[in-house]
Amino acid sequence: MTTNPGVEYFAAKDKYEQAATDEARFVALQEMLKFAPKHKASEKLVASLTSKIAKLRKEIEKQKSLPKKGSGHSINVKKEGDGQITIIGLPNTGKSYLLKELTGVNVEIASYPFTTTKPEIGMMDYKGAKIQLIEVPAIVEGSSTGKAGGTQLLSLARNADAIIITFSEEKEKQTAINELRAVGIIVDHKKPKITIKASEYKGIMVSGKQFLKMTEKEFENTLKMYGIYNASVLLEENTDVAKLSEALDTSLDYKNCMFINVRQGFGVEFVKQQIFSLLDAIIVYTKKPGHEADYKDPLVMKKGSTVADMAQFVHKEIAQKLKFARVWGSSKFPGQRVSKDYELKNEDVVEIS
Repeated sequence: MTTNPGVEYFAAKDKYEQAATDEARFVALQEMLKFAPKHKASEKLVASLTSKIAKLRKEIEKQKSLPKKGSGHSINVKKEGDGQITIIGLPNTGKSYLLKELTGVNVEIASYPFTTTKPEIGMMDYKGAKIQLIEVPAIVEGSSTGKAGGTQLLSLARNADAIIITFSEEKEKQTAINELRAVGIIVDHKKPKITIKASEYKGIMVSGKQFLKMTEKEFENTLKMYGIYNASVLLEENTDVAKLSEALDTSLDYKNCMFINVRQGFGVEFVKQQIFSLLDAIIVYTKKPGHEADYKDPLVMKKGSTVADMAQFVHKEIAQKLKFARVWGSSKFPGQRVSKDYELKNEDVVEIS
């Protein structure tokens, strides 16, 4: 039996052979592993790719820990408001236009490329929540390797809570995704649902074996390549070697992302709603007994927050004295009395007693 790799595998192999940096080679190797055939005859190929990925990952992490010479100053924007989101895209993809429409900030908009030469900042209001939007100067193919100061620009995306990618053609969208991935920022899918915990017992204990899309031997060998010999593993989605290797890569940073083709037009209020959803947060309005709710200055909290979390957020003393609260919105009826463990929903109005 032959390994018989497909066209996608050889395309990734060409990228690997032509890559000029470790980061680019790393991305190409992951693609090769993704498209490598998964059967008995290909076990050595898969094992070889997995080993190369593990070694290259360690080398990249080692290089990142070393001081860089002549790299210049880093770009940093202090977080303000209830969340920070970067707007990233290639030249002339509508970043400045989007920032102006959403925040009203006065930025230069022109038909020629690279109009924006430094990060532009605006504050977007969404139902009282204040979201800081940062327009990053245009990136290009090769930004991840330092072209046109790209590594500094992409660092803004790493520090942000979420990302917006503007594009006018699919290839522009894919280039932005690839450049982010090359510096370890993943925006086109979620982190694999694979939980690995060190165990005091010898060997590998696996829950969810029905999700294994490789042999148990391949699974254990991959873990060993990453120095994991004793662990309990929970699988909650289909897991092949590529997916497992990704889950083991601690250098990856997963970000919620929204893709916007500005040329197709958009509704401002709808886009604001979608942008807020990137933060995985809820808006909660407070109300004092006998008064109207305060809709001008809401609290912005993580999804899953409870009445107790809200009280702690407002003031420790209030949290200590909290007995119950009344909720309008997600409650069964307006003003329902709820316990401190009640989970709040977006746009709830809460009166603490």
